[in-house]
Amino acid sequence: MNFDRLTLRARLLLTVLLPVLLLSVAMTAVSLFRGARMAEQEIAERGLAIVSFLAPAAEYGVISGSRGSLDGLVMALRAQQDVAAAVLYDRRGEELARLGEPALGDAEGARRVSEAARLRRHGQRVGFAAPVTSVPVAVDELAAGGETALAPLPVGWVYVELDTRAYDARWRNTVLATVGLAVGAVLLAMLLAIRLANVVGAPVARLVEAVRRMARGELDVQVSGRAGSEELQALEQGFNSMARAIANAHKTLQARIEQATARLAHQALHDPLTTLPNRRAFEQALEELLAASRRAGDRGALCFLDLDHFKPVNDTGGHAAGDALLRAVADLIQGRLRSQDTVCRIGGDEFALILRGCTQEDAAHIADDLCAAIRDLHFEWEGRDYRIGASIGFAMIDGSTMSVAEIVRAADHACYTVKREGRGRAMVYTPADPAAPMPGG
Repeated sequence: MNFDRLTLRARLLLTVLLPVLLLSVAMTAVSLFRGARMAEQEIAERGLAIVSFLAPAAEYGVISGSRGSLDGLVMALRAQQDVAAAVLYDRRGEELARLGEPALGDAEGARRVSEAARLRRHGQRVGFAAPVTSVPVAVDELAAGGETALAPLPVGWVYVELDTRAYDARWRNTVLATVGLAVGAVLLAMLLAIRLANVVGAPVARLVEAVRRMARGELDVQVSGRAGSEELQALEQGFNSMARAIANAHKTLQARIEQATARLAHQALHDPLTTLPNRRAFEQALEELLAASRRAGDRGALCFLDLDHFKPVNDTGGHAAGDALLRAVADLIQGRLRSQDTVCRIGGDEFALILRGCTQEDAAHIADDLCAAIRDLHFEWEGRDYRIGASIGFAMIDGSTMSVAEIVRAADHACYTVKREGRGRAMVYTPADPAAPMPGG
């Protein structure tokens, strides 16, 4: 298992449960092992105590061969509920008395013991044996009246089998109690771990999901704030505050970007001096009008306006005077055009007018009116009065197959013709115009 790939909730569960589980298993194993040893020790002590008591008690009966006393001694063992069987053997291994039926029948093993001992276990029976000994006395004739004790001699054996069912039952009860306590401890730890994982893991999971949503662009995300601890509630509230701040900052930044984009777009299509549309905007507007003329038969006119006597103003008053004059002329033109018309500054003291939905008479009237208005314009700069004029050449747009370049050349040619022939008036381009060199040619 890759621990790093686990969720926080799974890590918390493992962190709490795994040590508790390992500790419970270890303590249970130790308790069961010690309990098993104690149970076996109790059985051994019980069996050894019985055979150690029975062997001396049977000495007289074995030596004298009194079966009555031996039977009485064996029958006295009936009061011991855990004694399943008992047998008394003489020196030759012959049975002298019996209680019950031995299940192990380990007579040879009993005759080999020299002291009280546990033999073997099989099923629910455990065998124990002890020798029945007698101490002979020898008279030393050289010692006046003295007696010498010899080593004790086995005159028989006692064999007892204990029934371990009561001990096993107590052992099983101990096992069940120990396992039950261990399981209870694990279950309690599991409940506490789940509670801890829910208290910590759920709020963190909500925060992680909120962060992922923010990464996907959902900046208005908020978490519920239902954390179970003050620290996590403070963390959720802090995240909500941060998310709101980021959302507000993003909105502000987006608004500024939109403003900057709009400003750049406006600057890209407008003259910075007069704020009129520039040559690029003029070309776009003219293409739109030509397309509408071909598609729906819209009519219009393109006018080129060139100021007369502008150079003296620029030379004597300086560029500041020239710029102020251009702004004044731009305001004057805008004030005399219709709402559907467009005026553009295409360079220097040259302006272009796109007149929509007008006849040649309408275009001529608008152009003549502008010539008169500019001629009557009184421009003062630093105490000096300047008078200028305007020359206008225009070409009609009537749905013919003329291109943008052809329309521009026609209007420019008409304007050049006006300037060549005396200035200060308007003229429409007609194919019958005499050939003349183009401006700048």
